[in-house]
Amino acid sequence: MRGPRFLLVLLLLAAAGRMLQAQAGQRAVPVLPASLKLGVSAPPVLGQWTAVPADLVSAAASYLGVPYVHGGDSRLGVDCSGLIYRVFHDILRMELPRGVDGLYRSGQRATSPLHVGDLVFFDTNENATISTPTHVGIYAGGGRFMHAASEGSHTGVIISTLESSYYKERFLGARRVYPWRPPVLRLTVTDDHQVLTDASPFPSREPLSVQVYNGMSGGGPLDLALLKDGRPVTSQRIVPGAQKPSELSIVPDAGTWTVKVNRIFKGRELAQLTFVVEE
Repeated sequence: MRGPRFLLVLLLLAAAGRMLQAQAGQRAVPVLPASLKLGVSAPPVLGQWTAVPADLVSAAASYLGVPYVHGGDSRLGVDCSGLIYRVFHDILRMELPRGVDGLYRSGQRATSPLHVGDLVFFDTNENATISTPTHVGIYAGGGRFMHAASEGSHTGVIISTLESSYYKERFLGARRVYPWRPPVLRLTVTDDHQVLTDASPFPSREPLSVQVYNGMSGGGPLDLALLKDGRPVTSQRIVPGAQKPSELSIVPDAGTWTVKVNRIFKGRELAQLTFVVEE
């Protein structure tokens, strides 16, 4: 890539990076203590989940200028769903449906604000009586998306904006086939007091499970308190196990949430974990 196109890609990736930082609410990527386990597979470094969308955007950007070829999914030529299939397969080893309709039924519905890496769908049929997804791209941040266009002034893999009149009128919605992170927050309490901040946000109004494991030298009941923006929401007595956790299921709205775990009999705080929920 050379000239204006190369500069556009740099600006796009920079914008995507800024969006990821803003949505993650972080300035740096700290290493988590071993006692804080996030997600099903417990990534060792906070921010591992939020790095994935940027990797997807980078992979898609590497196809810019590749010609449109119906049924293609290689650097010799791709169609719109072929680009999505190839990017997700190469970065995440995911086997997504090969067609637009199958992709439209995958994952979960994504609403505003869109996340980098979301799939955006359009109905490009002219004079159609029923809306049908016929075109797909990958959201790259800043209102832009990358896709393989089959017609128009520019064809092949290009960058377009959702605010352009053509795509704005034909936009059907977005799907999130790869979540930024699993909806599980795992905390292992130990004998040492911990104050932890999880900088990667959870989405608003989606189920979230807070799981507390016992990593102390002794057992006994604990008090788990949940606060939003510093105000108490709920509390409950728990007896966490080393293998089976105590669990609190919530559907949080936007705000700063805090989990506090205290010993009941001695009143000593064992852990305080803060996390952010965003619209």
